[in-house]
Amino acid sequence: MAVHDKFLNKMTTEFSQEIWESAKVESKTPLADRGIGSITAETVLESMTDGFYLLDEYMKFDYINEIAENAIGMRRSEILGKSVREVFPDLQGSNLEKQYQRVLQTKACEEFDEYLGVFDAWFHIKVIPLKRGGMAIFFQNIDQQKRLEGKLTDFAYSDDLTGLPNRRKMTEIAVSLKQQGKKFSFFYINLDNLKFINALYNYSSGDKVVVSVAERLQTLADSRCHIGRLGGDEFIVVRESEPAERLDEFAEKLLEIFREPFVLADFQTAYVSASIGIACIPFDTGRLRELVVFAETAMYEAKKNRGPSYSFYRPKMNVNRERRVLIEKSLMSSLEGSGFYFTVQPQISGGGINLSGIEVLARWNHPVLGELSPLEFIEVAEQSGTIAHLTTHLLHGVFRMIKDWEARYGWDVKAAINMTPSLLANPVFFEGFFNLMEQYGIRPGLLEVELTEHAEMAYSETTMRNLELCREKGISIAIDDFGTGFSMISYLTQFPINKIKIDRYFIRKIGEDAKSEAILKSLIQLAQSIQCELLAEGVERPEEVEFLKKHSCTVFQGYYYDKPLRVEGFETKYLQHELFGGKKNIQIPWD
Repeated sequence: MAVHDKFLNKMTTEFSQEIWESAKVESKTPLADRGIGSITAETVLESMTDGFYLLDEYMKFDYINEIAENAIGMRRSEILGKSVREVFPDLQGSNLEKQYQRVLQTKACEEFDEYLGVFDAWFHIKVIPLKRGGMAIFFQNIDQQKRLEGKLTDFAYSDDLTGLPNRRKMTEIAVSLKQQGKKFSFFYINLDNLKFINALYNYSSGDKVVVSVAERLQTLADSRCHIGRLGGDEFIVVRESEPAERLDEFAEKLLEIFREPFVLADFQTAYVSASIGIACIPFDTGRLRELVVFAETAMYEAKKNRGPSYSFYRPKMNVNRERRVLIEKSLMSSLEGSGFYFTVQPQISGGGINLSGIEVLARWNHPVLGELSPLEFIEVAEQSGTIAHLTTHLLHGVFRMIKDWEARYGWDVKAAINMTPSLLANPVFFEGFFNLMEQYGIRPGLLEVELTEHAEMAYSETTMRNLELCREKGISIAIDDFGTGFSMISYLTQFPINKIKIDRYFIRKIGEDAKSEAILKSLIQLAQSIQCELLAEGVERPEEVEFLKKHSCTVFQGYYYDKPLRVEGFETKYLQHELFGGKKNIQIPWD
């Protein structure tokens, strides 16, 4: 890079953490009082010809120098404290975001050239992970250099991974068709589980899938069907219309592409699900900008269906899109004071008289939208990449609660916390998780990590390593919703599972379906044979309790015993009761 690379590398790798802290603009200590080292750090950062900024562990701006301010076109007072996605809305799903995530996962520097459409220019970028979390980014405009090399045109109009036309080129195609007065449609394609594949395996596997999808899509291309990649996990098809043509028939052809599994970089295979949104000119709108938005809106509607699916745009979908955008924006900002909270649901044992644990359940009373379903906001968090931020916020609250109950009541019962597959495969998140436990002084024996049995859940070395670390530290591992999927039974001997939670589907069938009862008995025997603890979820009727007791399942969770309670309500009902004596099993104060 342009400014004393050797010195900057030495400063970022060998100088103490205090140097970086003192380089922050918003430090409360005046520069003159901080010492020569800190002055040198900030002086270098402000005087060099490269743009520079710092992102903290939550991907929020901690510092930005003057060169970067001028390049971005915003003052630091407008930038500091904001998330990188707020400042760069086009970052989501881009190659630049992928590079950031790679640095966070590998904790190794990355240096690369990148075309940034928002600036219509090429940049040389260096990303350096920081020991305290977050990263330092140096960048330099090399657009003129690229032009001199004669490579800009190719890169600007082609996707570097797949070779397909990129967003700019596809926009030009659409503009040309509109100017010619032709009717055409946008098919907005999103790969539902590419982020999951990246997290579970690696980015090489994800790239292999993207290339394979591009190759399959290309088989449908012709003189009136143009295939392009928007970036990340999104593709676009611009298709000229013919008289009496049925767009749903072409949509079905697109879905056929995803019926067969894709080969990953390590020769494993995985099924990739796609959601497709369809919008047309001039039927839905006469404006290109609206056409893209409408097709994307229809794509999110298609996501509500499991598996590959498509949906045509309808005006009423705008309400859903605006709702989703608001939720996503809220997730990217601070969750303090946002209405986010959690409830706890008791887990009952000892024939129905003892408290053996609690499950922590995330809830959100949104300041604008009101009470949100966890299924809704957790799905948005997963898809927007904010699930780690959300879960970390939840953990702070849970850990504060545990320490308070330990001090006042001698709390000694496990608290179970659900974690999504992307979190389970994220070593950076688990490093933060363990650090947070140490920060609050949480005993590992008081925690239980719940993973959901999911058809997409597959063996992953990263997931195994994270779960083994939990097990080694003394954190219990439970598998939730057991029995309804098909993938996890074969992995019970591989994953370090301590507890099995039988899905409520089978509990509801007690007394109603003999076949389901037979499967339930088999699941109980399976858990006992591999020496796993067993818990029945969704228990609501006395006949369910009797059946489960009869077949040696004696730990329950469900409305028959208690609903999920606010922390204050749980504390009043269970912990302040006179029978509580700091025991592991707490006598239940029945109403």
